[in-house]
Amino acid sequence: MAGLWIVGLFTRLVDLQVVRKDDFVKRARRQQERTVELPPRRGAILDREGRPLAVTAAADSVFAIPSELDQPEPIAQALAPILGIPARDLVKKLGEADRDFVWLARRVPAAVARQIRARALPGVRLLQESTRKYPQGSLAAALLGYVGMDNQGLAGLEYRYDREIRGRPARVTFLRDAAQRSYAAQGRGRWRTEMGEEVEGESLLLTLDAAIQHAAEQELAKAVSTWHARGGSIVVLDPSDGAVLALASAPGFDPNRFADADPEARRNHPIADLYEPGSTFKIFAAAAALEAGTVGPDDLIDCGGGILTIGSTTIHEHGNNHWGVLPLADVIAHSSNIGIAHVALGLGKAPYYRTVRSFGFGQKSGLDLEGESIGLLRDVSSWSALTLPTMAFGQEVGVTVLQMARAYAAIASGGVLPAPHLVSAIRRADGRVEQRAPAAGKRVISELTAATVRSYLTRVVENGTGRLSAIPGFTVAGKTGTAQKAAPGGGYSHDRFIASFIGFVPAESPRAVIAVVIDEPKGKIYGGDVAAPAFSALGAETLRILREAAHDVTGRVTPAFLTADLSSLRQATIGPVLGAQVIPASLRDRGHGDESGSAREVAGEVPDLAGMSGREAVRNLARAGLGARLTGSGFVVSQSPLPRTPAEPGTVCSVILSLETPPTQRTQSEDEP
Repeated sequence: MAGLWIVGLFTRLVDLQVVRKDDFVKRARRQQERTVELPPRRGAILDREGRPLAVTAAADSVFAIPSELDQPEPIAQALAPILGIPARDLVKKLGEADRDFVWLARRVPAAVARQIRARALPGVRLLQESTRKYPQGSLAAALLGYVGMDNQGLAGLEYRYDREIRGRPARVTFLRDAAQRSYAAQGRGRWRTEMGEEVEGESLLLTLDAAIQHAAEQELAKAVSTWHARGGSIVVLDPSDGAVLALASAPGFDPNRFADADPEARRNHPIADLYEPGSTFKIFAAAAALEAGTVGPDDLIDCGGGILTIGSTTIHEHGNNHWGVLPLADVIAHSSNIGIAHVALGLGKAPYYRTVRSFGFGQKSGLDLEGESIGLLRDVSSWSALTLPTMAFGQEVGVTVLQMARAYAAIASGGVLPAPHLVSAIRRADGRVEQRAPAAGKRVISELTAATVRSYLTRVVENGTGRLSAIPGFTVAGKTGTAQKAAPGGGYSHDRFIASFIGFVPAESPRAVIAVVIDEPKGKIYGGDVAAPAFSALGAETLRILREAAHDVTGRVTPAFLTADLSSLRQATIGPVLGAQVIPASLRDRGHGDESGSAREVAGEVPDLAGMSGREAVRNLARAGLGARLTGSGFVVSQSPLPRTPAEPGTVCSVILSLETPPTQRTQSEDEP
C-alpha cells in the first residue's frame, strides 16, 4: 500500500515538475510579472561628411501603477497642471485598480520630469526611453521623414529604411509577490530588463551634403519669398553617379514637431509633384533629332516667322518673336517654340517617344525613397496631331523635378543616364560598414550628341535666355523654362506659371546638376528672371563646398584680389584684375555720390549696375554696403542678385562684364510663357 502511495506521489511530481512545468511557469509569470516593451534606439542618419541629421536621445516618460492607489483623485489633481492633461482624463487612467501599468505621458520635457521626481507621488514613476531628434531642425525634413510615438518610421528615409534603422527593443518587467503586492511598493525590487539589453539600429550614411542642402534651402526660401511664390523645389545631383547632394522643398516643416505641419508642407515635392516643364524640355527633342540624324549641328531650322498652324490650331512664338531661320543652337539659345516643334515633327512620333522614355520620363528613377511619382507620358497611340509639337516645348507631359535633374545629368555625363540614390553605406551596430554601390547608369545618347547639346546649353547662358544663371569663374550650361499651369476644366492658365532653370557646372567637366523650379511666382514669371539667379547663387556655393577652383577664360585659376580702397587704383590697373574676385576691404563713403554725381544707393537693396564699368559697379555696391565678385572686363551685362533685391550688409554680388557697347536700357531676359 505504501509503495502504491509513493509511486502515485512520484507520478504526480513528474507531472507537475516535468510534464506541465512550462505551463505552470507561464501561469506564474502571468500572475507575478508585467512586461512592457520600450521603443528601440534607432540608428543615426548621417550626411556624407558624418554630420548627424537624425539621432536618438533619452527622454523620461511618466507611468503609474493604479493597483497601488487607494484614491486616484488627489493624485490626478496634483498631476494635471504638471502634465497639462485634464484631471478627469487622469482619474480615468488611475482608477483602473486591477492594472499594474498605465502610461500617463510619453517623453516629457526635462522640466516636467524634475517636477514629477520632486513631488514623489505614490504610484507615479518615471521610466527613461528613447526619442528621435533632428538636430538640424527643418533641414532636409521631407527627405528624412519622421517617426511616430513608438519610434516607427512614418515617412521619408525613416520609413523606407525602418527595418534597418529600428533596432531591437528592450523589455522591462515589473514583479509582484505571491500575495499580489508590488515589489516596488514594498521597496524590495526595481525594474529590470529581460531578454537582454536593447540593440541600437543600423545607421545610414547618405550621399546628401548638409552644407549644400542648407544652401539649397536658403536659396529656395529666398526665391519663394522674393517672388511671393506658392512653393518650389531644388535638386542637386552628382552627374557622374546620380548621388543626391541636396533635395529641397518649400514649404517645409520641422520633423521634431511634424504633427504641427499640414500635409502639403510634409510632401517631398521634388519627387512627388508633377508639372509641365515648358522649355527646359526642348533639349530632348534636339538630342533625339541629333542622335537620329534628322537634324545636323549646322542645319538651319525654319521658325516660321513665329507661327505654326496644325489643323485649326495656330501655335505662336513666345514674346511675339518672329524668327525666320535659325541654326539649332540658336533655337535652343533663344528658346524658339516653333523651331523646336519643327525639329520634333521632322523626327516623328515613335522615335521621339522612345528618346523621351529612355531619358527616364514616364517611370520611377529608382531613388531609395517612397512616394516617387512615375510622371505622365502617354503612349503614342493616344497622341493627337498637336501632341508631338507641343510636347517638344514641354506641354502634354508631366515630370518631377528629380526626373528633369536626372535627364540633364545624362547630358552632363556624356550620354549616360545615372541612377539617383541617397544611401551610400549602412553602419551595423557592431561597427561594420556595408558600402552600397550605386546601380550602373545606362547610355541613352552618344558622347558626341551629348557634347553638342552641352554646347547649346552653354550658349543659352552666354547669349540666350539664361544670362542671370552665370557663375563668375565658371562656364555654366543650362536652360530656362516658363510653363503655363493647366487650368481647371481644360486649357492653360493666363496668370499661373512655373518658372525653372536646370543646368550643370562646370560645363566642361560637370560636378553638379542643379534644377530650380519655382511654383506660381508673382511679379516676374520667367525662368530667366526667377529661377536662374537662384541657380547662380546655389551653384557658386555648391562649387565652393566641393572645392572646385574657379578659372578665367584662359583656363587659369582665378585669384582673389583684395584692395583697401578701389578708388586708389588707376583705371589702367583695374582692367587686369576685373577677372579676379574683387572684395572691398573698406566700405567708407556710404551714402555719398561718386565722381559722376550718381545718387545715393538705397540701404538694404542691390543697386542696378547695368552698363556701368567695373570700377563704377564696385563703388556703387560699396556705398550700399555690399561686396563684388567680378568676371570679365568692360561694362556690366549681368548681375546677381537682381537690382532692388533686399540684401544684408556684406552680401557679395556676382557681376559679369563684357567689352560690348554698354546697354542704354536694361532689358528683361527673354523666355517663353
